[in-house]
Amino acid sequence: MSKGLKQFIILMIVGSGMLSSPWALQAQKVAANKEVIKQLEKVADWQLQHDKPHEKIYWHYGAFYTGLMAAYEATGNQRYLDEILDLGKKYKWKTRDNVFHADAHTIIQPFTDAFLQVGDSAMIAYTQWVLDMHIARQSKADVRHENNPYKFEWWTWCDALYMSPPAFAKMYVATGDQKYLDYMNEHWWISSDYLYDESEGLFYRDDRFFEAKSKNEEKIFWSRGNGWVIGGLARVLEILPKDYPTRPKFEQQFVQMANSLADLQQKDGLWTTSLLDAEEFPITESSGSAFFCYAMAWGVRNDLLDQEKFIPVIKKAWKGLNKHVSKEGMLGYVQQVGSKPEAISADDWQLYGSGAYLLAAAELLKLQD
Repeated sequence: MSKGLKQFIILMIVGSGMLSSPWALQAQKVAANKEVIKQLEKVADWQLQHDKPHEKIYWHYGAFYTGLMAAYEATGNQRYLDEILDLGKKYKWKTRDNVFHADAHTIIQPFTDAFLQVGDSAMIAYTQWVLDMHIARQSKADVRHENNPYKFEWWTWCDALYMSPPAFAKMYVATGDQKYLDYMNEHWWISSDYLYDESEGLFYRDDRFFEAKSKNEEKIFWSRGNGWVIGGLARVLEILPKDYPTRPKFEQQFVQMANSLADLQQKDGLWTTSLLDAEEFPITESSGSAFFCYAMAWGVRNDLLDQEKFIPVIKKAWKGLNKHVSKEGMLGYVQQVGSKPEAISADDWQLYGSGAYLLAAAELLKLQD
């Protein structure tokens, strides 16, 4: 990243003004980092003290732990890694029993990241077996969601593109075996060809929404659903080798989605649950917005997104997200579990919302550094 871009980023995140010296630049950078870390730790620590009634390897927790692992990698806070190591030991580094369901793969991501920190092969023995089962079966993917009794054995809903593909990509990193990338690549594009609306640069949640319309007769594109996808794209692209044959195709989809989403940002910096119909549910939502902030920051840091367009979008999104964080650290206005746009309130929180927020905060720290 160029020196000029670094200065531009720091100025946009901390505030506006001219830098009088390299020392002033460093001072503003330190201030920006301290503020982001303060918010990151506040949200992470609040969430670690507040549970939901699920197994801690359920996808709600898996999505939170992907963010917590990113928080550890960005800050070096050992408590966050220890939390994941303790979790893995408790569950013997296993997923839930529904091993063909993409949601069960979410926890594989932080488990594999923990393995890469510690290096004990027992930490990925079971999860590698789970992913190998997917590769070993030869049946053709059926990505229909409606009227499909096997819909949860394939990536038939767009959320699955966050839960499972990055797990395959991370297993490639852990083992060096390209078969995991190849399976991920094949099935990403099977699902994308079915669910992606290229004219809008957005994903339908599943095929039940192909012909559905919002209250104001707009196509229904769910904010968090698209957040799952662009978040998954960033996590896959972080790993996908530069010379992998379809990497340009992944990059093109990422850039197209990011530009579509940037154009739909609301005045407060966030996004409504129904992306094309802001009037139906006008209160902006945190979880989808946090995924967008994370992915766009990742895209700028990796020179895929235009800095002059996206740094202001990221700055507004981060500011808007922090208005939804209580003084104790609860991220509110998180839409509850669902599959379509719905109303939200200030008291609504979920683990996956905090996970997305931590991803965004960690990426901002990387972007500044």
